[in-house]
Amino acid sequence: MKPQNFLPTLFVFMLLAATPATASAQDTKFPQRNEIVTIEVNPEDDSIFKIPEVFEVFSVPAEDDGKQYFLSVGHLGMGDEVVQVLFDPIFELFIPLGNSLQEALDGLQQLQNLFKESPGTSLELSGCLAFGVPNEDREAVKVTLKKPFLSRYLEFSVQREGYIRATSVRRSELNSLASGVKFYRTFHPNE
Repeated sequence: MKPQNFLPTLFVFMLLAATPATASAQDTKFPQRNEIVTIEVNPEDDSIFKIPEVFEVFSVPAEDDGKQYFLSVGHLGMGDEVVQVLFDPIFELFIPLGNSLQEALDGLQQLQNLFKESPGTSLELSGCLAFGVPNEDREAVKVTLKKPFLSRYLEFSVQREGYIRATSVRRSELNSLASGVKFYRTFHPNE
């Protein structure tokens, strides 16, 4: 066989050999996020990091053919109680909200109610720090109401080996997520 005829034959052979591998890769059951509502928040003008933060309420298929709903509060910084530096743009913090839209709304309402408390009030929730979709590894997430100057926000923090990983969500962002879920529910009443 001449060398110039060998390359097209090799290419066709490799293409045919790869077809079953790619076909079987499509059968894997990697959980997909079903977006319900997403909010992208651009950083303040005086922020050192100009990376927008994304907050989302979504569902993933559950093992019992149902759905599980989660709140993504975005990527966490790393530091202490005073200074947080964006550290990990890959992993997100997921808060489980339940197995129905009503349970998701109840979970968001619990967070909204925290804004009515005095600054420093906190509650502990279960959460998951993972890439892409939540997994079964849960850890304690402390949610604390902070009120510096004229703003109010909830800080979601995870304590790890002497340092704190945290992010924050303002009241307006949480209210927008809850409103989005309510709007979604009007079109999907059986979820």
